[in-house]
Amino acid sequence: MTPMIDHDDESMTVEDRTWIGLVLGLWLTGVFAGSLFGRMEGRKGHLYEIIMLGSLLWPVGYFLLSRCRFVPSGFSPGTIAGLAVFGVFCGFSALVSRAPLESTQYTALTILAILIALQFNTNLDAVQYERGMKVYAVLMAVLVSGFALYDYVPGRRLGGGKEVLNPASFALVTMSVFITAMAVRRSLIRIPILITMGIVIYLTGARASALAAMFGLAITLFLRRRSAGTSGHLLLFGCFVIGVTLATCYSEAVMRGATDFFAVQDRHRGLDSGGSGRLETWKATWNLFLAHPIFGVGFRAHEVVLKVASSAHNGYLALLAEIGVIGFGAVLFVTLSGLWRTWRRNQDPSHTFSYSVLIGLACGYFVLAIFERYFINAGNPTSLLFLLSILVPSLSHDESETAGYAYASHESETEEFMGDSVDDDLREVRPEMWGVRS
Repeated sequence: MTPMIDHDDESMTVEDRTWIGLVLGLWLTGVFAGSLFGRMEGRKGHLYEIIMLGSLLWPVGYFLLSRCRFVPSGFSPGTIAGLAVFGVFCGFSALVSRAPLESTQYTALTILAILIALQFNTNLDAVQYERGMKVYAVLMAVLVSGFALYDYVPGRRLGGGKEVLNPASFALVTMSVFITAMAVRRSLIRIPILITMGIVIYLTGARASALAAMFGLAITLFLRRRSAGTSGHLLLFGCFVIGVTLATCYSEAVMRGATDFFAVQDRHRGLDSGGSGRLETWKATWNLFLAHPIFGVGFRAHEVVLKVASSAHNGYLALLAEIGVIGFGAVLFVTLSGLWRTWRRNQDPSHTFSYSVLIGLACGYFVLAIFERYFINAGNPTSLLFLLSILVPSLSHDESETAGYAYASHESETEEFMGDSVDDDLREVRPEMWGVRS
């Protein structure tokens, strides 16, 4: 029998930790790549399900065979209890669901994805979060751009050209690439990714993802304000002045472009349509919850019961109707308490660069869930990044003080705000000072 590896052994090296960030980036990219390949194959037989299952679950093998901790640790009892209540009520909802097999399958898949997110967060530190998001942003920028060129059909929304993905799903994934680009320190790489992903989102015509991307970026920059020096504030102020000036000089074109993109006056998607009929759908979903307030109608099964539309188009209402008020309350507790922990880590200057991106992603996702069908999901990298953002372990006081001292020695304030590069080798001189958990 193979001997058990002691994951608490202090012999774990920086090289062992270095792989975790790379594995994170490859995992997130692989989930989208697997989904894309499976869809392009036309979902023949069970091929799509097999590809998605493999792309989602393969990190379990890595954690089992590597020297990283396999069993998640460091999480508060409240987080564990909240996740347990969520899982229990997902199970209860499957018993009363009109699609019990589908609800059970999605419940099992979601719980497994949450466990993998807990495994990553147990082993990741601020430096490895940054590395993982860098890998994800760069690889996905190439993949998204390639698919956009393949899918582009003049006169049609991007994502619907070859009918492989729908525009909203494509934009949802692109939104997370847009925000994680802020984890790239070199402007020559970061800025082209931001511009390219912004263009892709614009061409999809997905208003929710556009709002989420802009909101997430604004939150990320706001959280980095404390670490900005004078030159950083001057640069941001200069960009603001230039933006306002251009918007004023070309106000007519800007207003026309914004009106057209957000389809304000469109009879099918504009204000007069009730947000593409969303107001009526939201009311119907709320009534669905009122009719099944405790156990709901089945996790990921509200679409089977809902009569007025294909989905609720609101992740919060959908989850409320699917698993009932107790399970939904547990999710809210885990989400808000997790976001609080991430915000606390962001207060440590050595963690600001990485955790500001995670908080920006989470806040952008909150906006996205107002208009999209799911809140807790495991089928795309954006939803998985959201899980990573809200499921961070509790922060110890000693870890915060040690990492803060290292930051003062190795990072300039302006670079931390705007993301310009510093020598990455500095982080590997004294890894224990950068919040690496043994």
